[in-house]
Amino acid sequence: MTDNAETPRGYSMRISRLTIDKLGVKLYDRASAVIAELIANSYDADARNVTVRVPLATQLDKKPQADQGHGVDWEIVVEDDGHGMTPEEATDHYLKVGRDRRVSHAQGATSRSLKRPVMGRKGIGKLAPFGICRQIEVLSAGGENTRHGYVVSHFLMNFDDIVLDEEGDAPLQTGDRDRTFQSRPGTAVTLRNFLPKRVPNEETFHRQLGRRFARIEGFAIAVEDTRGEPDTATPLMPFEVPVVDSTRIDLGDRPVPYGERSLPVRGWVGMATESYRNEEEAGVRIYARNKIVATTHDFGQISGFTGEFTARSYLVGEIHAEWLDEDAGEDLIRTDRQGILWDSDHGQALQAYGKDLVREVARRSREPRRRKVYELFLEKSGIEAKARERFEEGAVVEAVSDLAKKIGSLAAEDELDDEVYVSDLSEIILAVAPHKALIDSFREFAQEVSLPGAESLDRLVTLFGKTRVAELASYAQIAAERVQSIEQLKRTLDSSDVEEKDLQKIISSAPWLVRPDWTVITANQTLRTLRDRLTASWSEQFGEAIDIAISHESKRPDLTLVSVDNQLYVVELKKPRYTFGTHDFDRLYNYVHALERFKNDHPQFFSEFAKGWCLHLVVDEVSIADTQKNAHFESLKADMKVVQMSWNEFLLQTSKAHERFLDVYDAAGKQNADHAEGEQ
Repeated sequence: MTDNAETPRGYSMRISRLTIDKLGVKLYDRASAVIAELIANSYDADARNVTVRVPLATQLDKKPQADQGHGVDWEIVVEDDGHGMTPEEATDHYLKVGRDRRVSHAQGATSRSLKRPVMGRKGIGKLAPFGICRQIEVLSAGGENTRHGYVVSHFLMNFDDIVLDEEGDAPLQTGDRDRTFQSRPGTAVTLRNFLPKRVPNEETFHRQLGRRFARIEGFAIAVEDTRGEPDTATPLMPFEVPVVDSTRIDLGDRPVPYGERSLPVRGWVGMATESYRNEEEAGVRIYARNKIVATTHDFGQISGFTGEFTARSYLVGEIHAEWLDEDAGEDLIRTDRQGILWDSDHGQALQAYGKDLVREVARRSREPRRRKVYELFLEKSGIEAKARERFEEGAVVEAVSDLAKKIGSLAAEDELDDEVYVSDLSEIILAVAPHKALIDSFREFAQEVSLPGAESLDRLVTLFGKTRVAELASYAQIAAERVQSIEQLKRTLDSSDVEEKDLQKIISSAPWLVRPDWTVITANQTLRTLRDRLTASWSEQFGEAIDIAISHESKRPDLTLVSVDNQLYVVELKKPRYTFGTHDFDRLYNYVHALERFKNDHPQFFSEFAKGWCLHLVVDEVSIADTQKNAHFESLKADMKVVQMSWNEFLLQTSKAHERFLDVYDAAGKQNADHAEGEQ
């Protein structure tokens, strides 16, 4: 219908312009937050169905492409089937900002027909869209159903017009459908002229919007992506986070202590089955009147409590506390409904209550989380299969399984997505397991000999056998690693295209090739600090970068640092059959000069190297044409500042130091070959 109703009365809004800016723009900067405020208005207007039409995964201030069939800029529309507004109701109620509708005789604390406890209170939700756009169009039909239908109120609020003056009425633009009629009541709010804001993709938008409302019977929200198929709306599903059942605490019979009385709550808290994958899942959501009023990760819990890491990564829940938003009580909710006044008496009571819940949930979650992480570690590492392959003795395999359970359960879940981390942790467990089996055997032995009947020789022999196997497994693992490194070095030296970087990589991962008495214990933080400072000093002194590695690093360095018996070894390698010439000496001299200067300038870094430093040069031939530089090179060797050997000498030295390991390795190889020949 297009018949006009009675003579129109112009629309206007009375509000401080500064208030518009503070309450509209400053508090709401997400499309989902703005739309949630409009949906709350629909709920208060007795709507049973709300449809949100929004371009998902879109930068709102970017115009649509012509080939998408859009002739205008983007719009966001929130449409409902509530009771709507007549022009008079819009002027007398909707356009009065900052007026508490709950104390109004004309409106009250419950909705008109369905008697819902209304979500709105401060009357500023209508301004929320100004946080993301510059024009709000309202088209609403309400009042009595006349012979023409429901009368329409239609007006536009433009941000620039409203904030033009400091005070007084702000005239609004009347829409072309104002005071016409339509067949059904309801309201549609359309947003245009957007700021640089982005609507997230469908999954994220549904999460952001869904978490703001609790489950409400008789109130359905649907989202239509205007970039997709027209008139295809997806229902907004209840927001849920999977929880470990054994950690869940139902709150229906656990009110909040408040002086001599208690404050009722309902809901639950617990530990999520997975660590937070997105910010919407994180923390405990607090609701009042079916709308979110706050989110907390720990209720202000001080750091250091038992289970802190788990709680801050897995704690979830929802608490419904209607007394946070009572009609006649103190207003305890922030204007943007994203926080409560924790310093208030009610807020302090809820915070203390929540802290107790956090600690209890953390205690309940300890064992389930450890079991889950341990099982995940076993799956990703395959460590049990590795143990059976590496160790024949069942006691060592059992020790691996036990250590994997204890150590693997301490990892953070996201760390187990890192293959290097899982591999390193597995190697540590495999290295320590034989020692654990050895200790367990001695402990078992001590228990056996203290019991009656300890004279059983068979039982003691079995224990000693297990002890011996565990001990040998530990030594065999070390021997196998060293033999493998020596064999790798041999193969690399025989390669026709070997490069220095290949050799440096081997030495940096197995520095005991330089000195057999090197152990992992000597690769400490001091060495890393020295490396970092020396690298910086070299760059400053010579104006170029240099890479220096320490033990077990996979980088391809110019030099490798090894700490042995209070002496610092600086290792420089040249590829096999290389001739060390004058240019090479110049660079080596720079190394020597830089080390001496650094030692003099920073003596504190050399305090752990009482025997000083030595540059270990591995090269097959030396031919320095400059006689003076050659004499200087020989002087450095005489002073033991430089130790030079060929690759054959280097290989002979490390092979001799590990000849017992190599003899066993060769014998095992021959035995395996003879066995294979005998089977043929």
